[in-house]
Amino acid sequence: MNNKYVLVPVELLKNLKELAKGTEYEDEVKKVLESREAIENHDVTKLPRTAVVKKVIDGDTVELFNGTILRYVGITAPEEGEDFAEEATKLNQELVEGKEIKLEYDNYTSDKFGRILAYAVVDGKNISVELALKGMAELVIYQKRKPFIYQTQLLEAQEQAKKQKLGIWKTSQS
Repeated sequence: MNNKYVLVPVELLKNLKELAKGTEYEDEVKKVLESREAIENHDVTKLPRTAVVKKVIDGDTVELFNGTILRYVGITAPEEGEDFAEEATKLNQELVEGKEIKLEYDNYTSDKFGRILAYAVVDGKNISVELALKGMAELVIYQKRKPFIYQTQLLEAQEQAKKQKLGIWKTSQS
């Protein structure tokens, strides 16, 4: 089964919470609402510090077992239909799917789509840096925002991938 993601208003979920009582979905709805509250309030103390990756969505986004969507900080990977999108997704799966990850937060903990923003760390390796190192993601720098905590490491990884013409840099002239 190939699940698609649908954005659902929080108010609708709150109403569904009552309907889900006593059903197999009660715990799922409760977990999602609890994590939503932490995300909306940017309450880092309530955001998960560790989690297990349930499913990789693409090269820079995963679903955690509690239903929360995690978008990696500092990078962007090719989107579906773009060159290297499949390779980036596959590498992300190899690095994190089914594994327990440590979540490290930066200056911004959520995005406009309600996803949490964090670095995923597995066995001491920052996954954002690993993806950039293999040429499967590109550093994102936002003007008029604080630099990312790992901006230097991400930039170094990206430069190394460019020099070696890996992944998205294979045909690049830079």
